[in-house]
Amino acid sequence: MARCSKGRFRPLASRGVAAASAVATLLVCLLALSPAEAAVKVFGMKDWLAEAAERSLTAVYEHMPPSGSDESKASLLRVVTNRLLTGYAVEDLRVENDEVFVYLRRQSEAPEWSVTLNAPNLTAPVDAWFRADTEGLSKELADLMSGVPLESLAWGDAELKRVADEACSACLPGWRVSLMVRIVGENSMALETSFTPEQPLVLAVTPRISSTSIPAMLHSGLRYDLTKGYAPVIGLPVAWLVRHEDDFAAMNKEILKDEYLVDRAKATPEIEVKTGSVSEVDIELESARYAAWVWMAVYAGAEDKYPEVGLHFGRRASLLPGWTSELYLELITELDDFGLETRLGMRWSPWRNLWFGGEWSSKDDDWWLRASFAPRHKNPYAWARVNLEGETNAALGLRINDFFSVEIHYDSRDDDPWNLRAIVNL
Repeated sequence: MARCSKGRFRPLASRGVAAASAVATLLVCLLALSPAEAAVKVFGMKDWLAEAAERSLTAVYEHMPPSGSDESKASLLRVVTNRLLTGYAVEDLRVENDEVFVYLRRQSEAPEWSVTLNAPNLTAPVDAWFRADTEGLSKELADLMSGVPLESLAWGDAELKRVADEACSACLPGWRVSLMVRIVGENSMALETSFTPEQPLVLAVTPRISSTSIPAMLHSGLRYDLTKGYAPVIGLPVAWLVRHEDDFAAMNKEILKDEYLVDRAKATPEIEVKTGSVSEVDIELESARYAAWVWMAVYAGAEDKYPEVGLHFGRRASLLPGWTSELYLELITELDDFGLETRLGMRWSPWRNLWFGGEWSSKDDDWWLRASFAPRHKNPYAWARVNLEGETNAALGLRINDFFSVEIHYDSRDDDPWNLRAIVNL
């Protein structure tokens, strides 16, 4: 713990060092003697300070000659206590059956302590997280210092650092605390705290957007703005960001809220944060108003299948509570003869990306029942269509990323019903 005294703390420290040297000399002599077990209890000071005093006095007592009388042990221990525990004087000291009871009093009036928290240089909204975490911390540290004489820090500073670390680590994991004592008045002292981030730190944040309603070609602009918005969390302790994952998710929503595309589409983001040195943010962004995408499919394993290009455009609404409805149009053309297939349909979603409904196709002038489930990328998806004649068209696929997916495709109407299909989503 660093100390600043404006020229008045140095003599106190010198006297503390001299007293510690005298006690060290006494301890060297006592260590050569046979040890004895002891229980030392110290009264008259803060609990955290008493723990440090008890450890020191126990080390002294356990190496006193076991053959000595309780009175001689008490007399010797009184001398050691008065020299070692600067800032306090022995009021009473008793040794009873290897139990030591030490009652102390302050040698002078304790200063008035104040606590100053020097927050690190953080930007919004991270600075607000820090203020919320440290609310009440100043009072907690001030309670620890209340009634503590300055001289006692010559031997109790390590214990003060320990209890301060415990108090701060509960609300500020990942931050290293530094303490400095400063004289601010005739009988006023200030305990100043500063905070330094500890490894591991957040070095980068990678956003990943998935959507079944907003075209993938428009995701790059959103990712760019998100990446710029992550500047406040770069360099923060990973342990602290874990504590604030919910706040970080809310921060992502605030960034997206200002995006014109998100506002226009009435899109609601669902965010999952994976915190680490390279943190990942998975964003599922679904529009409550529109659905649109373009794809190109290439088939393998079927001679009568040609590459095709498709366009989907839908208008969404919530007609029933908890249900999303979509009226959509699909245009599909094969690149061999550029014949156009038109599909008109209506579908409903009772939960997330699970859809079912019906559609009319111009290719065979028939009606189809259709169901699909399309979760985020790097997860399997499936869809199926069945017409009134019992013909089936279905697929089981895997979305690799925003733009690419592969699927096992089945169409009972073809000579080779099974094939592999690669799809580029735009």
